[in-house]
Amino acid sequence: MTLQIRKLESELGVPLFHRTTRAVTLLEAGNRLLPYAQNMLKMAEEAREQVRETKTEVSGLVRVASVHSVGLYELPAYIKKFLQKFPHVNLRIAYRTSDDIYRELLAGDIDVGIVAYPSEMSRIECRPFAVDELALVCMKDHAFAHKKNVTLAELEGQNFVQFTEETPTRRATDAVLAEHGVTVNVRTECDNIEILKQMIEIGYGIALLPRNALTNDDKERGLRMIDLKDVKIERPLGILLLKNAPRFKAMRAFVDTLVPHNA
Repeated sequence: MTLQIRKLESELGVPLFHRTTRAVTLLEAGNRLLPYAQNMLKMAEEAREQVRETKTEVSGLVRVASVHSVGLYELPAYIKKFLQKFPHVNLRIAYRTSDDIYRELLAGDIDVGIVAYPSEMSRIECRPFAVDELALVCMKDHAFAHKKNVTLAELEGQNFVQFTEETPTRRATDAVLAEHGVTVNVRTECDNIEILKQMIEIGYGIALLPRNALTNDDKERGLRMIDLKDVKIERPLGILLLKNAPRFKAMRAFVDTLVPHNA
């Protein structure tokens, strides 16, 4: 690759990089060339996919980005089923915040996005994936741990660990709490659900989390899930696709695995 870059610099007659023993940075010429190089790589990948479309077997690359709470707990079974059926597909999974997923999809950096509380936009198509439900999660030594269920009013003044304010799930739970006049003491915020569970485990607070997020390992470590008695907080999950973008066999097959045509 270094020889190729030096050959390119020689052909162009200008240096593209500033090299030191510790770092390599782009010069002005390199910065101007970068978007063209990125576009060429993208076009090259699309050209490869167009050729693969002529083959009978499903192969190629599918770039997927999901929010943590869906990617870690909802997707694995679908991914296993997909790769068993289409072993020649290279499936690249990344975990991102909702805002990053919309941004990367619009930029063409991913093919499929999976988020909670999806929002359709002028350039983004949204397909329903699933619906999960939020429940209260606390440690086994918490006062709620031995209750079958709790009311929202009982959450008043409780120490909470929450998703960050820009997270759609956080906005939804805040709206439900506000609607019922319940105020909680938010002690920490994080967009990573695994870190939130760790905060609950050390007794930092309780949380409203997706039911599927509590694993058997979590239960063995002492985490408990309690139903909400007087309200049901459903969380819709959606698949995001860029409108008018190429949709190759592998990508279509992956989406069909998530949402079969006969579903």
